[in-house]
Amino acid sequence: MRSASPASFSFAQADRGSISVLFGLMALGLMAVIGSAVDYSKWHDAYSNTESTMDSALLAAGRQYQTNPDAPQLALAAAQKYFDQAIGQGVRVEGVNAVFAIVQNPMGVTGTVTGHVKTPFLGLINVATLPLRLNGKAEFGVGGSGGSGSGGSELEVSLMLDVTESMCNGGVGPCTSSVKMDAMKFAAKDLVSIITSANAAHAAAKVALVPFTGRVRVGDESSSSTGSLMKKLTDLNPNWNGWHNDCTHWTGSGTDPANSESSGTGSWTCDSWVATRVNFNIIPCVTDRTGPEEFTDARPGSNAWLNANEGGRAPKSWDSSDNPIGSETGNSAADPSYNWNYTADGRCWDNELPNYVLPLSSDATLIKSRIDTFSAYGPTGGALGTAWAWYMISPNWDNIWTGTSKPGPYSDLVPASAGGAPKLRKIAVLMTDGDYNTYRGWKGEDPVMVAQHAKAICTNMKAQGIEVFTVGFDLDSLPGAERARATDTLQTCGTDISHFYNSLDPAQLKTAFRDIALKLSTLYLSR
Repeated sequence: MRSASPASFSFAQADRGSISVLFGLMALGLMAVIGSAVDYSKWHDAYSNTESTMDSALLAAGRQYQTNPDAPQLALAAAQKYFDQAIGQGVRVEGVNAVFAIVQNPMGVTGTVTGHVKTPFLGLINVATLPLRLNGKAEFGVGGSGGSGSGGSELEVSLMLDVTESMCNGGVGPCTSSVKMDAMKFAAKDLVSIITSANAAHAAAKVALVPFTGRVRVGDESSSSTGSLMKKLTDLNPNWNGWHNDCTHWTGSGTDPANSESSGTGSWTCDSWVATRVNFNIIPCVTDRTGPEEFTDARPGSNAWLNANEGGRAPKSWDSSDNPIGSETGNSAADPSYNWNYTADGRCWDNELPNYVLPLSSDATLIKSRIDTFSAYGPTGGALGTAWAWYMISPNWDNIWTGTSKPGPYSDLVPASAGGAPKLRKIAVLMTDGDYNTYRGWKGEDPVMVAQHAKAICTNMKAQGIEVFTVGFDLDSLPGAERARATDTLQTCGTDISHFYNSLDPAQLKTAFRDIALKLSTLYLSR
């Protein structure tokens, strides 16, 4: 047997050395790959755990904010406390820092978390840590606006807003700006912003406006559609041609006699009347309905019409019925009409021009711009305002409010399954600063009677499944009997005592409206 030569032995040793080096390099690479996988898995677990902790902290903050919206610091403290207690469970995150904040439009709570995870294997290639940065948000939305999984009901919200003279500084109006008016406008717009902010893709929340005084103005007299609307509501024609008895000489003092009924500061007597042939336009204001449908949401129609500006339907009828009048018809100079449902200028006695109702709308810009125009003047027809808060969201009025303003059916208020959310919630928010003292447009009526009417309307409204929130503003400034009556009316009208807010000042009014808005919203996570 021939032995290997020295040269061949040297080559064999070299081959074995090369293989060892190659194997070592391969092993190192394999360890790096396995180590990287381990480190990245560790980082992924840390990311998932941190994200889950942040989301839970955001929801905790959101629930706290819903409970106490005037103390955002409590919500932020709740988020921080939950995060600090839970972050230690799971993969350790180094240098962790969580920052939470309350944000608006859409309203919610945001969170930002930063930190890093140590990577012992990647450290072999000079990657000692992997960074973590997460952002999250818990928003308040309505219906399905929050995306899949947010759930919740769609909303129809009717805002009854007091624009009576007592809302002006010193109780003297008219005024568009005052301590009370400014607070009311801010609070109402804030509520609108919260419940409509998530509706860009889907109009899940709609709002109607009912500014009220001794009357409710249904439209701008310069619009041709207003006359048509008054016809649907009262059966009175947009124009009237007939004989009208006009006063040619007044004796008295105080406010302009044409306004003395609303301001209560005039004392006047007409000394001379003259019958004149006129062609007048209807005044676009209505007053309390009378008869068997006074406390219901029956649609206007035969024997269920709304009364017009003067409290009746002259020259057609003295009330909501179809009973024709037998005198003061205006058909001849010998039988002139005295009615105040038609005038040359169509001016309401105690309701300023900007204060006309807005049917259900999801256009937040439009709604808030209309609120900004409101002007305060006149007495407090609270039963009428309450009825109109119902009318705006009543499906029985679907011949009055059509298109996108058409209210949904009452059947949508019933959950499809036990424990589930209904498709729709109908909400009435009734806000006032005073005792109800006006009926059928006439100031100084028995406030006990007017309050009883308002409560009867609320009872029937709630029986249909409508949720009622009531907000008293500065009621403590009223005389004792008035304060007690106003408080009782609002407490009785609310769905329950938790739906009643007694707001003493502008800050509390804002808190009340914000609390209502958050209670109407669904809390969900967004990215």
